[in-house]
Amino acid sequence: MPYVSAIAFIALITLVVISAITDIREGLVYNRVTYSAIVLGFMFWAIAGWMDYGTGLKAATLGFSAGLLPYALMFFLGGLGGGDVKLMAAVGTISASWQCVLSTTVYALIIAMLFCIFVMFRKKIIWQTLSKILVAFLSVRAGTKHRFENAGAQIPFAAAVAVGATLAGAEQLLGLTTPWSWLNP
Repeated sequence: MPYVSAIAFIALITLVVISAITDIREGLVYNRVTYSAIVLGFMFWAIAGWMDYGTGLKAATLGFSAGLLPYALMFFLGGLGGGDVKLMAAVGTISASWQCVLSTTVYALIIAMLFCIFVMFRKKIIWQTLSKILVAFLSVRAGTKHRFENAGAQIPFAAAVAVGATLAGAEQLLGLTTPWSWLNP
């Protein structure tokens, strides 16, 4: 059923583009977008899975969990916003694939790192940032806790997720292999 994958891919792209735009413009990923995508993803895969012996809803649940749980941990550790967590849960639900979530994560982290480097060059805070990283590393080695101060530059992670999900979704839709394709059952 290749049309099912095409519909899911279009829904995935729509979700991440809308989320990236709002994150870049307003610094927010809206709940109404992510919650709607999660509900629609479960409904879509329940219907599509019913036509394929019930496998769709199970895959959507696994994708949802793969997107939600690790990102929720990062949220509680202070590394991400709540909208990013819900966005990745929606990516997992719509793609119905934990592999797509993994690929999206890898690509998004690479893109986010490039965004960070660009911002550091643009704001001329490379040495300041590197010194803060060194202090944090030395604090951890010494067994003390280091608290980062917000430097005023935030990266719209949803934009990085949009690029990552587009690449990962295209791989899934087109059946391209990834370096971690051996993880597929």
